[in-house]
Amino acid sequence: MPRKKILLSVTTYPLPSRNYDELVCTAGFLEDGSWIRLYPVPLSFLSGLKRSGIVQQTKYTWIELDVEKRTDDFRPESHSPSDYEFKDLVVGEHLDTARNWEARKATCLRKVYRCPVWELPAGQPGRCKSSRGKSTPKI
Repeated sequence: MPRKKILLSVTTYPLPSRNYDELVCTAGFLEDGSWIRLYPVPLSFLSGLKRSGIVQQTKYTWIELDVEKRTDDFRPESHSPSDYEFKDLVVGEHLDTARNWEARKATCLRKVYRCPVWELPAGQPGRCKSSRGKSTPKI
């Protein structure tokens, strides 16, 4: 159960769940800029953080919690929270958009591939095995 510090950045559309009402897949960045995917995360948990005043928004907020690698998912960035009640969660700093998103870019753009998107992953086998990524179109 490694403890990870994660900058939350993406939340998917909620899916109905028998146990948790609605679940979302949440993704973010580790401190080194690599992607991490967290599933399942109860939507009520994220909403509760806002309602209770712990955070104003969850996106671009650092959290720290224990996670486990998902063995039922082929994607290397896929993890699950170790404690679904999130008793071990520590909520950290929210990164704002000041100075043209400087604080967010410092983490989110650390691992950006600098090659044409059509070359990944087929054109460079083994280089990118993530199901998440960032690309910027050339205009």
